[in-house]
Amino acid sequence: MATSRIRARKLAAIGCLTIALPVLVILSPVFLVVAWYKRYRTGMLRRAFQRQFGANGKIGILVYSNGPHWQHYVEDNWLPRFGHRFVVLNWSERSTWPRDHALESEVFRRFAGAREFNPIAIILNDVGPHATWHAWIRAVRSRDLIGMFAPGVAEAHVIRFWQPFKDFKHGKDRGLRAAEAELVAALDKRTSSHGGV
Repeated sequence: MATSRIRARKLAAIGCLTIALPVLVILSPVFLVVAWYKRYRTGMLRRAFQRQFGANGKIGILVYSNGPHWQHYVEDNWLPRFGHRFVVLNWSERSTWPRDHALESEVFRRFAGAREFNPIAIILNDVGPHATWHAWIRAVRSRDLIGMFAPGVAEAHVIRFWQPFKDFKHGKDRGLRAAEAELVAALDKRTSSHGGV
């Protein structure tokens, strides 16, 4: 009886594989086109941001809100220190974003996602014109099959502060210090790669 169940499971697995593999092969061009289009739109968004704000030294967006756990901290510690490097948006004023900050709000929606998005720092990376090609070459050299089929290029460095501030509220500052160190390191890396921009 147990062997018949095992045999039935194996047959079911083979049947699923027999159906799933051809479907994946047939749909793979659709997946590739969708992935390419998403990458293309992200690149266009990043370049539009750099055209509009890059001359002013802005490298990303910083979003926070009037929340009691972080508003004063952000305004007293972050904005004087590195606010000049970001387009700063207030989540509490998001109803005006489509009118006053259309491009920035699109950047936020693209990179922030649906979890722990406030406060958040999004640093748009400088991605050269051949970055995807170079990522593919690295994947081939390292024999990374997934990287060969979908070479990844990091368009942005996203640092989430929601959980670190929640912990900070309860007297645990390690997460906030680590996230701030990550932010400072990303800013330093970006500055050194641009010769002090």
